[in-house]
Amino acid sequence: MMILSIFTSFDVFFQSRVSHELTFYLAVVVLVVLTAESCVKLLNRDSVGITIGVYVTVFAWYFVDPVLNPEQYDPLPSSSLGQSYWQVILFLIGFRVFMPIAIRWILHRRSPGVFDTHLPPEQILRGVAAIWLFLFIIGIARMGGDVMGAVFPLDGRAGPTMWGRGAVESSASGFLVAFGGYLFNAVAAFLGVLVFFQRSTAWKLLAGAMFAITLPYFFFAGARSHFLAAVLPFILTYLFYGRHLLILKLAILAIAFLCLNEGFKFVVAFRGTGFRELLASQNPYELIDQDAVQGGLNMTQELCFVNAYLESGDTSPAYGARYLNELLNFIPRMIWPSKPLIGIDYAKWRGFESEGEDGDTGVNTTISSGMIGGGVLNFGKIFGPIAAGILMALWTGLLIRWWEQRQSVLRLVLFMLGAGLTFNLGRDITLLVLWPVVFAYFFVRLTENWTSRRFGRLPQMTTAVPVNVGTMQVVAGRPSQ
Repeated sequence: MMILSIFTSFDVFFQSRVSHELTFYLAVVVLVVLTAESCVKLLNRDSVGITIGVYVTVFAWYFVDPVLNPEQYDPLPSSSLGQSYWQVILFLIGFRVFMPIAIRWILHRRSPGVFDTHLPPEQILRGVAAIWLFLFIIGIARMGGDVMGAVFPLDGRAGPTMWGRGAVESSASGFLVAFGGYLFNAVAAFLGVLVFFQRSTAWKLLAGAMFAITLPYFFFAGARSHFLAAVLPFILTYLFYGRHLLILKLAILAIAFLCLNEGFKFVVAFRGTGFRELLASQNPYELIDQDAVQGGLNMTQELCFVNAYLESGDTSPAYGARYLNELLNFIPRMIWPSKPLIGIDYAKWRGFESEGEDGDTGVNTTISSGMIGGGVLNFGKIFGPIAAGILMALWTGLLIRWWEQRQSVLRLVLFMLGAGLTFNLGRDITLLVLWPVVFAYFFVRLTENWTSRRFGRLPQMTTAVPVNVGTMQVVAGRPSQ
């Protein structure tokens, strides 16, 4: 059914306006060339090949939706589509040109301390499990002791969840709830990665059980990005460290992708009203449109709207102010009462302004402008895509640094979590995406500092380990491959 739908979409696509845009094909060529370069580097065990994650992200957010939903792009002016794909090309070129500079700058910086902690993976798991249990108890308490309601929030966004809160919170409790939610997301990702490094079956089962118990919360809560942040590190770790043959891994990953695709269709359809009717149905597919395709990947469309927003004169390039507002968004509103509301002006311009009692933000939904669109809003139509490419190059350089420190299981977990979050950055380059890895980094640094104080200054580990996706030696634990 899905394959037939894809072929039908291709047939419709070649009759659509996007298919007649030369810049679309030029952007495809640039993306294919750069992706091939990354694949060659991966085959040569060059850590720069990690950049393939950015190219996959660009492909998913800027090239998939025009094929799946080509009719949505027909009302857009041809000039707007052409301009948007020129900006995609500028992003790719900016990313590729700045990438070597970012790598040299980040890798040559002195590490604050990457230590052989001598902590066995079981001890790391105990620390993570303690945080998980603590957060779970708080979440259940916030649900009034309803354990099943905490694990399976079947009412979706229409009901309470463990870490749900209002869009605008001015109290200290709102800040703490947001803090707990992001930390819970990071802990879930940690558990998924640590499963592969436990040296006994009992510890593997314990890590796997905690991970499995946690996932339904993210799924039924309705935020696809949070679910992906929890599950993608697990999938990536399996790809690198799973015991199975590569062909079997790829087959399992393909099945996992199909399950995610189908599952997210139900999430989008029912997260606003709840999943009880769905679970009570004998044939759930009767409740959704059989022709429904995955939505939300329309960042090319949003890029066209962002350009139109600038051209309308209702706004002007913020020269980095929007990025700065997102960077400082962690400051509680009780300390900074006039803290800007992120993206609200764009959502209102797009026509999503609410009336009356629909919320504190003044809109009934927020709209992501995409990683390239965010750059355009900050630095304009030409320098904006390049600025976004530079930010992604810096982020990728940091991932490469953590990858080359992978002799520490803690640093390897950081890499896996960061690599999993890279896909979500395609929707917006913002700390709202990266908070789980920020909290994970603090946990890693605290653990490293604790072991250095307890056991003395431990030898710093090298940061020049060549990429090896085959057998990898991990000091703190045995990989599964």
